[in-house]
Amino acid sequence: MPNIIFIPGDIKADIPAGTSLLEAARLAGVFVETPCGGKGTCRKCRVQITAAGITKEALICQTTIGNDPVTVELPAKPDGEGQFENFENPSKYLPVSKESFLRSLHLSVALPALLDGLSDADRFTKALKKTADCRYVDLPLNVLAVLPETLRETDGEVLVHYFAGNNTAKVVNIRSIRHSTVAGEKTYGIAVDIGTTTVALWLAVMEDGKVISARSAYNDQVECGLDVISRINYAKKFLPELRSRIVKTINELIVGVCKDAKIETDRILCVSLAGNTTMTHLLLGINPEYIRLFPYTPAVFIPQTYTAGQAGIAACKDAPVLFAPAVGSYVGGDITAGLLCTSLAAGVTSGINELVLFIDIGTNGEIVLGNSEFIFACACSAGPAFEGGGIKHGVRARTGAIERVVIGDTGKPEVYTIGGAPPTGICGSGIISAVAELFRKGIIDQAGKFPEKNGEYLLCEGITISETDIDNFIRAKGAVFSACQTMLESVSFSFADVDQIYVAGGFGRFLDLEDARTIGLLPRLPDEKYTFLGNSSVIGAYLTMVSKEHRTREHELAGKITYMDLSSEPRYMDHYTAALFLPHTDRKLFE
Repeated sequence: MPNIIFIPGDIKADIPAGTSLLEAARLAGVFVETPCGGKGTCRKCRVQITAAGITKEALICQTTIGNDPVTVELPAKPDGEGQFENFENPSKYLPVSKESFLRSLHLSVALPALLDGLSDADRFTKALKKTADCRYVDLPLNVLAVLPETLRETDGEVLVHYFAGNNTAKVVNIRSIRHSTVAGEKTYGIAVDIGTTTVALWLAVMEDGKVISARSAYNDQVECGLDVISRINYAKKFLPELRSRIVKTINELIVGVCKDAKIETDRILCVSLAGNTTMTHLLLGINPEYIRLFPYTPAVFIPQTYTAGQAGIAACKDAPVLFAPAVGSYVGGDITAGLLCTSLAAGVTSGINELVLFIDIGTNGEIVLGNSEFIFACACSAGPAFEGGGIKHGVRARTGAIERVVIGDTGKPEVYTIGGAPPTGICGSGIISAVAELFRKGIIDQAGKFPEKNGEYLLCEGITISETDIDNFIRAKGAVFSACQTMLESVSFSFADVDQIYVAGGFGRFLDLEDARTIGLLPRLPDEKYTFLGNSSVIGAYLTMVSKEHRTREHELAGKITYMDLSSEPRYMDHYTAALFLPHTDRKLFE
């Protein structure tokens, strides 16, 4: 007789008494959203528990199984989660000069001769060393297994795909010239941005660098925590689950783009990944605990080139997997990759002394400030407000999410949703729009309070924005703005000295500049100083995969960046406190 039943689904399991209900759910293959990482602070994992004839509401992460049989009624999942449209235009990022990480060559291997003392592998290795101008050859077992038949199929004329490293040609696969020519086969690579909230993936043809499909989806880990600290806490007990979830998300996207291109996944011969330091650790199954503990040292900043088989990626088993280099516990490869989309990348090599401010707005806020002489980077915990988290009726950017609010002279709001669907909640861009409109119309004061309301404002039927919501949002925007201000002052600059501001991230792609100024997220500088990049992380991952020049630049940038720990900067808390108003205590910054 099972001692626990999860409904809906009627999932039954025998779980020992004393086990936490959250762990019991995971063991039974049942997943409940726990944005706080199982600490009991978000209260998103409320369930109905029936035991000994008594039904009560409880938090699944804070409940332990007793001796009585238990029935757990799980909350319904909202509609519209998962896959959503990618708004990027990949083709415009095709580099002028290319040398992809994956190399290919037509190789002529000598035919076997009686008693010559050479195996197929010996003759293949000898030919590849000479043609590829390398000292060593790494021949994986998968390739060795098909080598004899492939060599004999076309009398030693083969197409070899490999990548180079440490004077070694590492073979990915081999094909007979006859087969590859007749079939007109192309090879493919994928670029992936592993975001805390979303994952974006591009599929490119390696021969010409053209991007032929792009997809995005929510990171399946979000049910286990909305931010990196929550994920790190969750990983203490459920690290394999977190790894499985991100691998599942990536592989489902791969299946999707391969379906678009009408190819099999094993045609993908190169993978390029960019993600923050914690996401990279979780993908590799590495304990991220020490990222958040003094002295904040991750296991690795620049992972070596592993294979898709080792990483669990649904591609050719021996395809190389490139990782963008991280520079700090909270400034990862997504930032070094994203910098390739800015003038700072070119300035490092050309010596152009333009002062650049790069702001990646997401679940975390990462900021880079620099020119050809110096580069500083820092991170601040913006929290999930920009993604709709921590907001009573907040949702992620999906069909039906309120993305813009207009309040007329009568005070009646009009809401506009993604896809024009009936409103289901309010996403990050909608929150900025709503707060800006409420402030402009005098409905909330500088502190985000409702002088004439009962602590909340009705946007539409069933959806409100409250003082608590606004307070959470003000803290998020204050963290980003004060981080920028602190970095500038650390090198004796102000916003007026900045030549170019790049705003990155899927959220930043659709940010209304005037609304951002109104609420104090961005300073009031000339419009021409602002460039909105969209998902610069996936763009950078793509560029490093297809261009040697960009691979070199990325590592040069990472080597020049000095990581700034805001917790050791006393001015940061002063600036943060001043930014907890609309737009700011210093209004001159926004006039």
